[in-house]
Amino acid sequence: MSARREFLRRAGLLAAGTVAAGAVPPTAFAAVGTAPLASDAAKTTAPGTAPGTAPGTAPGDWDMSWVGRVTGTYRMCFDAHEISEGTCLHQVRSFLSGYADTLGLADADLSAVLVVRHAAVPMVLDDALWADGAFAEEHELVDPETGEPARRNPFVRVPAGAGHALTWPDGALDTLMSRGVIVLACELALNNLAGRVARRKSISRDEARALFATNLLPGVIRMPSGIFATSHAQSLGCGVLNAV
Repeated sequence: MSARREFLRRAGLLAAGTVAAGAVPPTAFAAVGTAPLASDAAKTTAPGTAPGTAPGTAPGDWDMSWVGRVTGTYRMCFDAHEISEGTCLHQVRSFLSGYADTLGLADADLSAVLVVRHAAVPMVLDDALWADGAFAEEHELVDPETGEPARRNPFVRVPAGAGHALTWPDGALDTLMSRGVIVLACELALNNLAGRVARRKSISRDEARALFATNLLPGVIRMPSGIFATSHAQSLGCGVLNAV
């Protein structure tokens, strides 16, 4: 089979969400020019740039330290482009618990990369940006405890026994990150959403972007785009699942 046909075959499987965890080796696409760069693993946060914050656009300024954490025996990237009531969180949790239940593997034996992009990016923003209720109204989301329209991020700090929770406490976004899940956010989508928030709050786009930088959930790492983040995770040996 030609290199191009093999590439298209794999791309079709990815689009259907059928590539299994760890099924795509890092060199799978080398023939079509998409093999990982050896220098990527060595890139870290630029001096003076706090992890997770929006860096400059110069090559090498992005925080690529996360690639050194993709070391698990089984690896999966979850491509979340819609909130879909937190479906992506269920999928990541199921990935971790599935290997624990069947093979007795610990979280440290696995690598899960959650790419939050497009319409899903409100998930990585802290409570201050949820306080006006606009995200809850747009995505029809309620507070996990009260059942009222959410005026805080309903995907973090979910208490045990919350009657309206959309995920289990051990599958909340902040809990998954504490378990070692890598969360990458699309800078393009964040900038687009910042523009919408700027109009809604009658503030400048720069003020909105600063507000986003201040209220990005701790541990979330911004990438130039969600497409890049998903592609690079795949180049590191992750299967890809359409997380909607």
